[in-house]
Amino acid sequence: MRLAATLFLAATGFAGSDRAALNLAIAGTRRAPPDLSAMIVNYRREYLTGVRDAARRPPPSDFEREARGISRAILSRTPFSEVIRRTGALIGGVLSAEAPAGGEEFEKASAGPYRIPGVAAACASGDPAPAARSIRAARGELDRTRGAPDAAASRIVADETNLLWAIWTGAGGDARPAKEIDERNGPYDVPGAPR
Repeated sequence: MRLAATLFLAATGFAGSDRAALNLAIAGTRRAPPDLSAMIVNYRREYLTGVRDAARRPPPSDFEREARGISRAILSRTPFSEVIRRTGALIGGVLSAEAPAGGEEFEKASAGPYRIPGVAAACASGDPAPAARSIRAARGELDRTRGAPDAAASRIVADETNLLWAIWTGAGGDARPAKEIDERNGPYDVPGAPR
């Protein structure tokens, strides 16, 4: 835990605390494809470094292109340490794009539980476009709801989870039938991240 907290010390682009960033980055992996989640655990240092570095910068301009690039990297047998670092950077970009200004309420909401609608069938099939559209629309939609901290934290976790599914199944990874994870089966409660 000390390593994870240290990795986030310099995060300045993400408006929340280091703990909030850690909670949200880990929470997105909880409902991700099991094999990808296991790889993230194996390469957690690379994942958290990628998250930290990207959360300090402006979000990427094209989440869909980067997700597809990570899928191609898996297919081209790029070392998994690099794949997981890039995945962490993409998740850090989600934090940078969607997180509202910090505050005590957002800090509490970042610890969960999160209420997410489920995994979109398209993302479960390897298409990152729905997640990318959701990320682009998040700031405006959250501003209209007055930036409710629990809604923002849940939205971040849902978009992270959808991106992870799109990356993994886009590379031909373990894919459950979409009907089992279709959003119509949600909403799902994702357990809180470690405190």
